[in-house]
Amino acid sequence: MDNSAIQTLEAAAQMLMAPPQMVTSEQRHQAESVFLEFRSTKNPYQLCREILEKSSSDYVLFEAAGLLKAALIREWTLLTESDVSSLREYLLTYLLRKEAPPFLREKLLQTIAIIIKRGSIDDGGRERKNLIAELEKIILSSPISHQKLACSLILAIMQEFAITVKSADVGLIWEVHFRLKKSFEALDLKRIFRFTVGVLEQIVRSGLRPEGEQALLTKQLLTIVETVLCWSHVSPLLSKRLIGAFEAIYESDTAPALRLSLSWRDTIMQPELLALFFEIHMYVRSNPDLASPSLTCLVQLASLSGVVVSASNLKQQYLENYVNSFLNMMAYIQPVEREMLGISDIYRRLIQFFSPAMIAATPPAFLQNLTTLTCHCIRGSVIEEGVNDDTVWRESLNKFLHSWSSLVHESDGYSNETLMNPCIEVFNTYLQSRLAPPDGTRPADTEEDIKDELEEDERKLHSNVLMTIGAIARKAPAHCCHVLFTLLQDRSKRLESQLQLMHMGKLPISGGGHLVTLFEDLHWILMITGHFLAVDCTEGETVMIPSEIIHFSLRENANIDASLRYLVGETTNTDNVDSVLKLIGEIMRINAWECAALEAGLGSVFSPELSATISWLLKIWANSYLMPQASVYSEMSPILACAFGRGSRGVSWVVSRLAGRAAACLRHHAAQPAAALHATQLLTTLAHSHHKQNPLATCEEFLALLQWEAAGCNLPGELRKELHRAFAIAATYAEGDVRNRLLSSTVSLQEKLMNLINMESDTEPVRNMLADTLDCFIGITDGVLEVGTMDEQFMMLIGALDKIPGIIFRYHNYPGVVLPALNLLAKSAKRMLHSVQPQNVNKYVHLYI
Repeated sequence: MDNSAIQTLEAAAQMLMAPPQMVTSEQRHQAESVFLEFRSTKNPYQLCREILEKSSSDYVLFEAAGLLKAALIREWTLLTESDVSSLREYLLTYLLRKEAPPFLREKLLQTIAIIIKRGSIDDGGRERKNLIAELEKIILSSPISHQKLACSLILAIMQEFAITVKSADVGLIWEVHFRLKKSFEALDLKRIFRFTVGVLEQIVRSGLRPEGEQALLTKQLLTIVETVLCWSHVSPLLSKRLIGAFEAIYESDTAPALRLSLSWRDTIMQPELLALFFEIHMYVRSNPDLASPSLTCLVQLASLSGVVVSASNLKQQYLENYVNSFLNMMAYIQPVEREMLGISDIYRRLIQFFSPAMIAATPPAFLQNLTTLTCHCIRGSVIEEGVNDDTVWRESLNKFLHSWSSLVHESDGYSNETLMNPCIEVFNTYLQSRLAPPDGTRPADTEEDIKDELEEDERKLHSNVLMTIGAIARKAPAHCCHVLFTLLQDRSKRLESQLQLMHMGKLPISGGGHLVTLFEDLHWILMITGHFLAVDCTEGETVMIPSEIIHFSLRENANIDASLRYLVGETTNTDNVDSVLKLIGEIMRINAWECAALEAGLGSVFSPELSATISWLLKIWANSYLMPQASVYSEMSPILACAFGRGSRGVSWVVSRLAGRAAACLRHHAAQPAAALHATQLLTTLAHSHHKQNPLATCEEFLALLQWEAAGCNLPGELRKELHRAFAIAATYAEGDVRNRLLSSTVSLQEKLMNLINMESDTEPVRNMLADTLDCFIGITDGVLEVGTMDEQFMMLIGALDKIPGIIFRYHNYPGVVLPALNLLAKSAKRMLHSVQPQNVNKYVHLYI
């Protein structure tokens, strides 16, 4: 090929790369035609060699490298063994003697890897073995630039053999891809691993700091080892689709577990190997680019599983070697922020892949380090929330707490006695991090923080963390219950004092800004208390009182009468009072103070966020404690049974207080979405079907709320929907006069619907009222849990549903009306078509005909 042809390609490249105003569309089209013709060149190998040697255009070099790769795949069967070998040797020599641009180097390395993979079909991996040996020599004895190139080629070969599902563009069928991968795993993967680890050991022993070119080489070597340890060892029995799913996991943030074959046992079981990996990390940890792959290697080694450690004694031996090396490293370093994710992952993997009994047999320093690091992350995460958008501390904390969650829920792991003090330390640290000074270390809130808290539901935002903190606290119930009670009692008295001063006019309502800190403290104490006492869950799910709470109450063996009198506020004497009831009693007092403040016109002073938290706590507590089903408990505390069991005096008292709370919040906090919504959810929890014998239906506070709604309250549509849902649930199981009173809300709603339909005016207010009324019927539909043949609720719903076709026809241009109407039909289908009565189904289906 003469120089004029290269000049033609370079000129065409200049046309394509030039700014639009510098060339005409015809010139650009001609340039594109030149390269289209170039890409279809047959037997282009000599041509591409000359371009690589002579051209100075990056675009032309890139096209030549692409053509080489495409031609190899396309014409492989036409090439002789000597042609392929000559091309491979030329490309490697070219890269070793020339400083090629990164894009060109990567493309040519990939081409060499494809040659090796295709050749392995015929020679059984002979050329691959020879090339790896050649690359090993280069790494051991050549200039550092050549060493880096050799590492890059090893990585390219590994990539080509690893991701079999995504390697279909080299012209091989799936079965061949898989066979080649398994051959590479059997013959070369362990060899590459051992060699690379040996080179890393030499670098560590050299004592040279990982800087400049040395750091770049070290990173490539670490990346090779990381790739081996993250290798997806997949069974040949799996289908291509399932293997593709495994490889998607491989490419995600979380690599699969390290599952090695028996042939690896002589390598991976050496204690010196694990110790070396921790030495390597200590050597590179000051360099963030090197610390990341180094930590990934340690995380992967923590997940060793499969046949290589199938014998329990081998697994125990490996865990001992790993933990000893890990603890030796931790004794010499103070982990920095960027290391926390990796270290938290190490704990998570060890606890996930080794049995609880094995973990419990580790040295005490293992648990103590977990405790110290968790507390460190708690402090860091709280600071991180207010300073920036980084999430390193919070992500690390979540992983540490994932480990704690496993530890505290395993029955055959650490004993309760062993876990108690570490759990107390974690609980105290978290509690202190959420309280303002002097009791805690919470930073002062800025106006922006307060705004964010109002916009975000912190109960959801922190729910996973709080659930684990609650489980940790239940491992030391006496300590945690006492601390929470003491804090609540103190804050309750402060709240009482401040509200009374405002009510008497001795403290201006406008000067209530100093209450923000008190409200924030109460907000966090109550959230932690809620997760300590109960388990938050989906509404309607049967949740038991935590066994630790029952056992704690049984061990206290307090006086029943004294405990009940303290609960209802007849006495403030805490002698011989059950600690759980003391805590619940203090929560009920705080609830009473809020309700009194709202009724006294101090609603603008009280925090809506705190109000929502109180309702949320009472909701999840009621879901577990009110009228527990005796049949699901192996043992029950007599005090809890007397206070909250079916038919007890305590149940009527609690339901009355909680219904009164919901009513007060809806009347005075209707403009606060979170506070009002949690209040209505508290009502529906009280009314739900597993509380069939609860006294809510006859509760005067609940019935007064029903009359208030029927009289035309100004609640937003979403709240009215939830309110009617509670009415419908309660009515389903009520009887006689009480049932008729509850059904009166549906009657009023039906009359309102008819009045709106019969109105001649078609204005926006009318349409809005119609949409709200349809939403209320959706609430009723959700609440109708059992439907009889002549059930009044069903007949009234059918009456409303019968009007839907006319509503859709009349308001078909108004989505705000049509969507609630269609939603009502859809919700009704779910309820009505599940009815055991064929007449109900037929009536409903008739509406669609």
